[in-house]
Amino acid sequence: MVVILLIVTVIILVAMDLLIRWRLSRRPRPVAEITTAVTDFLLPELKEEHFVLPAGLFFHRGHTWVNLLYSGQVKVGVDDFFQRVIGRLDGIALPTVGTELKEGQPFAAIRQDGRTTSLMAPMDGVVCAVNGDLTRAPQLLKRDPYTRGWLVAVRPADLGQSLPRLLIGTTAEAWLRGEVMKLQKFLVGILTAQGDRLVGATAADGGLHVDGLLERLDDEAWKQFQREFVGA
Repeated sequence: MVVILLIVTVIILVAMDLLIRWRLSRRPRPVAEITTAVTDFLLPELKEEHFVLPAGLFFHRGHTWVNLLYSGQVKVGVDDFFQRVIGRLDGIALPTVGTELKEGQPFAAIRQDGRTTSLMAPMDGVVCAVNGDLTRAPQLLKRDPYTRGWLVAVRPADLGQSLPRLLIGTTAEAWLRGEVMKLQKFLVGILTAQGDRLVGATAADGGLHVDGLLERLDDEAWKQFQREFVGA
């Protein structure tokens, strides 16, 4: 009798455990959890630590950076996040020396397969030098975005007002984390809209990759990326 009672108790406990697990499995999962699961599976390298964010540079939310020079001028370029996601560069249009820049307004453009994306100026100022090497070898920006791949040198209009609006140190790191999360959500939306076509196009490469992600997207997704991440 005791043995039978023990067996019945075990059966009841197992049944209760299965019932609890079944109910939990039917609960809707949070959007953030679903997004993370999808990107972890399809694009495992889409993590903050995979993007370079050098110390000592100031970053604009349009994914350009500013490096202070001893002369009081600044060098401007694009960050690692942008250059990796956009992929191949077919050409770069830079402003001429003497061009006046306005923070948040287009000052340069990158071309790829007939499509262009504008880059936003990180501060007000006047262009005093241009990296001519980029017009001859655009891929230099990808190989060395923070040094040899700089875009222009600028004489700031008011450095004291411009710098506090830029991001540096832990503030820049927190911003990058947010941009990675936003890119994850962006990717989930794209996969929902054109998943079969996107995954099929990259199957031969072994799946999706952060590098050159925009190369695999259509024109509408390209424009959406500009609006959400560059501000164009």
